[in-house]
Amino acid sequence: MPSTQPYWQNYWYDLRFRERGTPSFKPLGPGGPEQVPNKSLAIQSLEEYVEAFLDQAIEDLDTLRGELQMIVYTEAHPGPNTKPVLVRTVELSRR
Repeated sequence: MPSTQPYWQNYWYDLRFRERGTPSFKPLGPGGPEQVPNKSLAIQSLEEYVEAFLDQAIEDLDTLRGELQMIVYTEAHPGPNTKPVLVRTVELSRR
């Protein structure tokens, strides 16, 4: 019997930072992936959420120099071989 509930996909994201002049990204902050808020996904696409999040991060992290990367997964605890569903990178302190 088909479910009457709509399918809902949960997502989790990691933030990584690469300081200008360094070769690799490192986790930004402690802990593991954070869940993308379901209330945000109810009103916008995942891509729109990520773009808005990164736009705000550029403003909030204006003292950092380098790149911020947001990696989105469908798993709360992605393993080393888990492929992300979305990866976006923005330059910080473009001004």
